[in-house]
Amino acid sequence: MVAFPTRRARPHAAARRARPAGRLRPPPSSALIDAVLEFADLRDDMGGGRVLLRLSPARLAEPRVRRQLGADAARLGDVAVIWDEREDCLFRVLDGAPPPLAVVERPPPSEDDQFVLTPAALEYIARSQSRGRR
Repeated sequence: MVAFPTRRARPHAAARRARPAGRLRPPPSSALIDAVLEFADLRDDMGGGRVLLRLSPARLAEPRVRRQLGADAARLGDVAVIWDEREDCLFRVLDGAPPPLAVVERPPPSEDDQFVLTPAALEYIARSQSRGRR
């Protein structure tokens, strides 16, 4: 009889897979990265042969750029690419989009959350309403 070792799922790996998919922001698509590489008009030298490539607001407004990307065009201003000119390859993609909004539940109301008018405020309201009726 031959025994084969069995693989058990690691608890931390299973927890990573169980995240709700609706709350995570998808990474930039390859079409989005290609558009940044093709249309980038802002170029910042980072040293070591690396260059940061981005699109200016004027370039983002061009219909040709927006038409090529379709629905991804809205994220084009959030993505920057670091290009390694020595190796002639992509070094890093930076996504500056804000994180997705989280659903926040309101806490139950408490006594401290009540708005109460002071006697001076009530008197002021009564005076202002009586002036308006004349």
